[in-house]
Amino acid sequence: MQAIRQIYENAPPTIAIPESIQHRRLEVILLVQDETQVVAPQGLKALLAGMPDVGEDSDFARPADWGRKEEPWDS
Repeated sequence: MQAIRQIYENAPPTIAIPESIQHRRLEVILLVQDETQVVAPQGLKALLAGMPDVGEDSDFARPADWGRKEEPWDS
């Protein structure tokens, strides 16, 4: 996968596609960077609190690790 990132300070009416990627399947994502909209950085706690609540706690539980257990010694 090849990615090209170009930021325009004043977007033109059309955007040129490099010849190397013309006539190929492309995914185009346009993100408008509004200068008045500033996203404050979030802490880890706020990020986790905003995640959706999916599944049950038991879905994510791991079985207990009992190690290798005791190996019997030959006498």
